[in-house]
Amino acid sequence: MFTLHLIRSTTIVLLLHTILHAQLHANDILTQKIEVSFFQAPITTALLEVAHKGGFEWSYNSNILDAKRKVTLIARDQTVREVLLQILGNDYTFKQSGNYLILKKVKKPQQKVSGYLSDKRTGEKISNATIYDRQTLKSTTTDENGFYELPVTATSELVVAKLDYRDTVLQVTSESPRFLKIEIKLDSVPIAPKSTIKEDLSRFSSKVGDFFNTSAQRLNELNVNNDSLKRTFQISFLPNIGTNFKMSSNVINDYSLNILAGYSKGNRIVELGGLGNINRGNMSGFQAAGVFNDVNGHVTGVQASGFYNRVGGNLRGVQTAGFVNIAHKTKGNGVQVAGFVNLAVHGNLSTQLAGFANHVDTITGIQASGFYNFAKYSKSVQLAGFHNSAVRSNGVVQASGFSNLVNAGTAKFQIAGFSNIADTVKGVQVSGFLNRGKRVNGVQIGVINLAKEINGAQIGLLNFSRKGGYIALEASANEIHDANISLKTGTRFFYTIFTAGISPSSSAENDALWSYGMGIGTFVGYHKRLGATFDLVHRHLSESGFDNAVQEWEQFAPALNLKLGKHFSLAAGPTANLLISNNKTFQDKVVPKDFPEFYIGNEDRLRWWIGGNVAVRWKF
Repeated sequence: MFTLHLIRSTTIVLLLHTILHAQLHANDILTQKIEVSFFQAPITTALLEVAHKGGFEWSYNSNILDAKRKVTLIARDQTVREVLLQILGNDYTFKQSGNYLILKKVKKPQQKVSGYLSDKRTGEKISNATIYDRQTLKSTTTDENGFYELPVTATSELVVAKLDYRDTVLQVTSESPRFLKIEIKLDSVPIAPKSTIKEDLSRFSSKVGDFFNTSAQRLNELNVNNDSLKRTFQISFLPNIGTNFKMSSNVINDYSLNILAGYSKGNRIVELGGLGNINRGNMSGFQAAGVFNDVNGHVTGVQASGFYNRVGGNLRGVQTAGFVNIAHKTKGNGVQVAGFVNLAVHGNLSTQLAGFANHVDTITGIQASGFYNFAKYSKSVQLAGFHNSAVRSNGVVQASGFSNLVNAGTAKFQIAGFSNIADTVKGVQVSGFLNRGKRVNGVQIGVINLAKEINGAQIGLLNFSRKGGYIALEASANEIHDANISLKTGTRFFYTIFTAGISPSSSAENDALWSYGMGIGTFVGYHKRLGATFDLVHRHLSESGFDNAVQEWEQFAPALNLKLGKHFSLAAGPTANLLISNNKTFQDKVVPKDFPEFYIGNEDRLRWWIGGNVAVRWKF
């Protein structure tokens, strides 16, 4: 049993080896290199010799050969196909079947040329070269042995193109041989250093374009660089399936109709696509697609799509899409309108309008968004329902329902419902809550204003600046309160005041008089140690607990300031005071005697008096 099993296994292995060897050998018949020499030999003898040297058998009807025909040929290191084409010409075809070549005579000679392409200097066969007909745009690429075959007409003009080689042009006539050995030279003209094939292909189209692109088209794009192919009109179903054939990515069209998607070198007037349009060069005029437009070069005109537009170069015109617009190297005027987001990576734009977000590297114009704007460099207007952000902005206006941000640049006017942030402000910052700027040469208006350096005014409840700012804590006494505490923040030119005071009660009822309030003031310096402050303060007075009655104290308090140290100073001065209240008893307690009163309206009384204020100040 063991012996029988061994015999069966050996037989199977030998059979498989024979089949595989025969198959591999059969696949190599036409590429086998042989050496033959004939002088006036009958054609049948020449064919038998070729079969012997190539290791195959013939299968043909002897009646299709002219037995009287003589063959003279010397071939060294040539393939079987090359030798047979020289012997038989284009009147015959041959087809492999196992270890046989089946020979047939064509009823009507085919209008085509075939042959081998090689390097003129080295003689090596050149693969992956593009050979195309300028008239019909039909094309082919050479195989690994440099072999090509291409249908032609009586007036075809063939172009042989290969990366790093000079383009070669062949004129085909009715008398031209149908078997052509072509030799091409390396391009000796200095050219700019080339990037990798991967980088080149990424420039030819976006990832969307690569999805539709075929390997044959990519080779044509690399090989055919200098020839400018133009067509007035083309129609295609998909890239590579259309009137421009495999050369579509090398052709510039005036009018294009792409049933599903089209791929071209460029378009000059109108291009329409059911799904999408792909241009690896420039587009001018009007381009519209149901889903996407993808242009690797420049756009001058209008791009419209249901979902997505992309421009790899400059945008001079309008992009409108249902979802997103992308422009990489924009220069000059351009408008982006999208339902979701606009992106401009490197360049200038006039206007961006989006339902959600705008993102631009450099914008000279307007950004308007329902949610978010971003610009690395902005020199005009940003409008957003939620947020603006511009790095190095010399903009005129930033307006947002929530927040504005400018980093490492200049903002002339910022207005936000909540917050403004800018590196440099030369104008106005207005917000409902917070303004922040590193260098402010203008006005900040908000609840909280922050600056590293201020040259102007801060108008808000709390104002802080490291350089050019004014922050002082003051303890004082006057004729109403024995003790007052005040915080002054802003600039010397204009600061805001928070103050509170109390007069302890001398009775057992603990009916202490106290107040709180706020105001504004300015500081005028006359000498290194001498200056003056002018404060206008409003306070609400209460006795014991909080009193909601009308008991309002208005005070104008000028004071002379004497600086005693780097931070410490004394201040004193007269005050002019008004008290508005409808409670005569309360007024009599507060206002010093012998000061007149008069009515405001039916009930409110107004009392005025002259007082004084003494304070110690600590300036931060």
